[in-house]
Amino acid sequence: MLFSYFSGRATSLQKTLIEEWLGEAGSSELYYEWLEEWERSQPHFLPDTDRAWKKNKERINGSATEEIPAKIVKTPAGTFRAWLYHHAVWKTALCLIVTGIIFYGFRDFILYRQYSTAYGELRTVTLEDNSLVVLNANSELRVPRLGFGLRHREVFLKGEAEFVVSKTADSKKFTVHTPDRSRITVLGTEFVVYTRARGTRIVLNKGKVKLTSPDVSQSSVTLSPGDRASISAGKIKLEKLTAEQLDAQSTWKEHRFVFDRTPLPEVGIRLNEIFGVQITIADSLLSGKELTGSYKAQTLDEFLEVLSDMLDIRIARKNNEVLLFSK
Repeated sequence: MLFSYFSGRATSLQKTLIEEWLGEAGSSELYYEWLEEWERSQPHFLPDTDRAWKKNKERINGSATEEIPAKIVKTPAGTFRAWLYHHAVWKTALCLIVTGIIFYGFRDFILYRQYSTAYGELRTVTLEDNSLVVLNANSELRVPRLGFGLRHREVFLKGEAEFVVSKTADSKKFTVHTPDRSRITVLGTEFVVYTRARGTRIVLNKGKVKLTSPDVSQSSVTLSPGDRASISAGKIKLEKLTAEQLDAQSTWKEHRFVFDRTPLPEVGIRLNEIFGVQITIADSLLSGKELTGSYKAQTLDEFLEVLSDMLDIRIARKNNEVLLFSK
């Protein structure tokens, strides 16, 4: 679309979309990068100076030989027709180049529907097969535009989400792909997937799930309701959760945080995942403190206020950095 715009062929709708896109953060830098790439792709005359010098030297020494072209390309007679012919070839080649670049740059947008959440935001998505997905904060779900629900049911998750998968008449499998190349394959079921920098975890509420990963020694692991599977150190750890522990796995849907003797550094990592802030424990004595309980907070400030009261600590915040001190 941008290359069409640079060439003066953009439609009114495309111009409007580009203007809206330029209002987003980071778009200007990408705009000028593609402008430079477009300018470099325009055809221009590049003389072969080495070949010309060699031919001239041979002519001076009397050793020049007549070049016989390997293939003669016939062009339409007449200066204008010849120009028109070459112009059409150049235009076709340029269109192919532009189309390829546009597809490469926007391939994710073209091939996938993307659903994402900002820090502190929850979002519910209903897929074309009537499956329901609740995305936790700082998460992204990609769903193929072509074939989903017909030829396959495969989605790609980055972050954390709860899935309520609908059954199909032909019992088509539903597969969730994660960044660490793990696959969660199910029929009709309810489960929670956590897949962030710290690893991948799956908690099954109902139904049956098969987990496979190319980075573990086991070929696959099948989960039953109440199971939690974690991928760590080249192995899949499988454990049975209590009813209380199982309930705590999806409390984030209610903006509720549940901790059970959780060390303060671990609490800080969770806040970073949900709210995008860097937690720094300024006092080494605080690192040994633990947090237990269920706390409802929709914003970071609400949770920090609860944290200060529960642990009797002092909190200082500057932009995206939070410092914790002993009183």
